[in-house]
Amino acid sequence: MGRGGIAMVMSRMVARCALISLMAALPQSSHAADPFYKGKTIITLVSTGPGGSYDLIARTVARYLPNYIVGAPSAIVQNMPGGGGKTMANYLYNIAPKDGTTIGILNQTVGLDQILSDNSYYNTAKFAWLGRVSTTTTLIMVYKNAPVHSLEEMKTTQTLFAGQGKSSQTYMIPTLMRTLLGFKTKVVMGYTSAPEIFTAMERGEVHGRTGDMNALNASHPQWAADGTIQFLGEFSLADKPSMPDLPLLLTMAPDAKSREILDMVGSFSGFGYPYAAPPGTPGDRLDTLRKALADVVQDPAFLADMKQQRMTVDPESADYLAKIASKFDAVSPELLDRMQKALEW
Repeated sequence: MGRGGIAMVMSRMVARCALISLMAALPQSSHAADPFYKGKTIITLVSTGPGGSYDLIARTVARYLPNYIVGAPSAIVQNMPGGGGKTMANYLYNIAPKDGTTIGILNQTVGLDQILSDNSYYNTAKFAWLGRVSTTTTLIMVYKNAPVHSLEEMKTTQTLFAGQGKSSQTYMIPTLMRTLLGFKTKVVMGYTSAPEIFTAMERGEVHGRTGDMNALNASHPQWAADGTIQFLGEFSLADKPSMPDLPLLLTMAPDAKSREILDMVGSFSGFGYPYAAPPGTPGDRLDTLRKALADVVQDPAFLADMKQQRMTVDPESADYLAKIASKFDAVSPELLDRMQKALEW
């Protein structure tokens, strides 16, 4: 080989080495990262029984989540009902593996339960928040054969509401309607899921429940359209109701102190359907899970799937949830005392 040929070969080798050095200096793709999740299973815990909106959303998210995690783990959903969501929250915080393989979709009242209950063994602000799939708007619903058909009638006629535990909004809202707003509501406890509650309404065991449209659409999407369910009011922090002419309960507060209690309890709607991992989960795993969940809620196939199931999607970030969670540590003892009395806790 002549000098010209040798020079050409050397030039190519130098160029190749420079290219390799440049590639090594570039940030590595997530696909080049160590696939911790390869061969593993991500377990999503659900704080309610099968068939409700929390369960349906968790199972829908679980179908898409592995698509956005390097290593393509499998995903399963486990129901852990009890105490209005408290059983699962205690488990996720204290017992669940802290390696990124176990996450949970917590009940929206998780923060309220922390400050109100004696057997909530967690700090809401210390959960490793991942993000929210959707918010909630709590509606006052009654079955078609209920003895009342307006909130005005509910002031003079006892109305039975189904409750899933004192930590659930299904207990809190009807109780506050009675103690603060003067309605003749009574909560019948012991139900573990939305489908169970709707069956109880059909049987006449109870007259109604409180909950959002996702809870209704998860098991009986036709009931709103055919008049099986009637909506009498809304409990939310919104300035306007989600349905035309629907009364907002917060505007009925008789005084400032009652309104303060209603506002604090109503803060649960910001949590909605929130995902979290146990505190102590490694930061890189949290980054992976947060990014994956954020990608899922933007996936066109996921959005179409949710729309077909008549489920709403209104996502928020982990930082947004962390800000809400931090508020519960700042509740004054005086306000807490008034809340406990109003909720008959």
